[in-house]
Amino acid sequence: MLNKEDKGWVVANFVTKGEFKHDMSEVKEGLSRVEELSKKTLAIVEGLAGNVADLQQENKMGAVTLHRHGIQIQELAKSTGTTLSQ
Repeated sequence: MLNKEDKGWVVANFVTKGEFKHDMSEVKEGLSRVEELSKKTLAIVEGLAGNVADLQQENKMGAVTLHRHGIQIQELAKSTGTTLSQ
């Protein structure tokens, strides 16, 4: 059987029901803040990923246009007899 000293030792060394509820509410509040921050961060990252995809598409189309212009300049120089510097 537990005597008063044992009971005092148990109460001093273990979490009581009230302390547990208080600690759990703090943990829940912390988790909700983390969830909100993670949602905001995810939205920002998704926006940046979309911007990167747009820039990559623009770069590809710019490369195609640049190649086409290079060919047209060479053909124009050839037809006019102009020498292009490399």
